[in-house]
Amino acid sequence: MKNIKNFPKIETAIILAGGRGRRMINFSALPDALKEQSFDLEKMHKSMVPVAGKPLLEHTLLWLKKWGIKKIVFGVGYQKESIINYFKDGKKWGVKIIYTEHNPEGGTADALKEDIEKSKINDNYFFVTNADQLTSFPLKKLIEVCFSGKTRPIATVGLVYPTFPFGKVEWNPKTQMIINFKEKPIVKIPTNAGIYLFSKEIKSYLKGDLEKYTFPLLVKKNKIEGCLYKGFWDTINTIKDWERINNQLNNQL
Repeated sequence: MKNIKNFPKIETAIILAGGRGRRMINFSALPDALKEQSFDLEKMHKSMVPVAGKPLLEHTLLWLKKWGIKKIVFGVGYQKESIINYFKDGKKWGVKIIYTEHNPEGGTADALKEDIEKSKINDNYFFVTNADQLTSFPLKKLIEVCFSGKTRPIATVGLVYPTFPFGKVEWNPKTQMIINFKEKPIVKIPTNAGIYLFSKEIKSYLKGDLEKYTFPLLVKKNKIEGCLYKGFWDTINTIKDWERINNQLNNQL
């Protein structure tokens, strides 16, 4: 990543791709469009679902590379072979890929701590992202937030306005009349995007889950900041999510 106002160059990222993806429905219910692309949820990790001709995880890799990332740690576990066999050492994409396997019983912070230790990352700052999302989030914004203040946060968290998964109904309780429908509105409440810039000090705060233990502890110590992004960000948790995003991206090609 190019220096921004003499900010440091950050070239390492960790992708958390070890979870089972329990929210995705079973393979027998997958649409024909996915079956025709040989995607088998019983054998392949959720992050390998094809989206507009590429695995979801490949979109994430290309997004990171766009912002100057040269080394990517894949934190794998469940169905890891589908990820490793596809990406190998990363040379095809011009990046270096390291694989680490973490304990599936731990939380997200436990998994991240294992990934840091096993990959021997010693960068002063590095990015971390989830594997089940698509975004155009500009990573330079996280750097600007982190390094523009008088103090340096240990964690800088990407924030987004999510789409509410249900239709919003405006209803008059006195007359019982429905006044208006609004399909899946944008919720103007900043939400964790699963995109982070961490300093190496984060390791001392990693225990259990990031959102249940690590981040609340950093809040108490005034060591965490946020960066709001209003652009494209979406996640694939259900088949309906996949159909919507796949159609959206295909129409842009």
